[in-house]
Amino acid sequence: MKRWMLFLVVLLSVTVLLAPTTQAADEVAGRVTYHTQKVETMEVGDVPGHILGCNQSPGLAFYTKGPDAGKIATRLSTTCFDVVNGKGTATGYTVNTFEDGSTLIYTINGTTTPLDGGKRTAMEGTNDVTGTGRYKETKMKCTWKGERVGLTKTGGDGYADFTCTILK
Repeated sequence: MKRWMLFLVVLLSVTVLLAPTTQAADEVAGRVTYHTQKVETMEVGDVPGHILGCNQSPGLAFYTKGPDAGKIATRLSTTCFDVVNGKGTATGYTVNTFEDGSTLIYTINGTTTPLDGGKRTAMEGTNDVTGTGRYKETKMKCTWKGERVGLTKTGGDGYADFTCTILK
């Protein structure tokens, strides 16, 4: 009976140690940085401070967890936003391109909240991800949070930290 108990304790210990490793294989994480190069906006005019616009922001994606941990991809994002006094929604696409030409394509669905009188903006949201090349079969769901420094009308620099779950 003591042997079975010892066997059970060892089995449970190994299971506890291996579980985080197994889960990490299904997770991707990292940080993106960007600089807004182009911004087009219009005052909607229905209420004060209502702005509709789109921007284009190239940058870098640093992968820290998952199959691409340690890799850097170039990124290009085009986002359209609908905000009143800096608070509102953002939708668009980001394409991260790796050295071998493979891409991960992220949808953007997020919200923006102004900070410091609009000089900074907190952002958060979700992504659905597909890919090309070696990522052709890839499907992921992600969440992200970040911040932009600069006015909505003129763009600025920013970052976002993301965590994704690889879907089977």
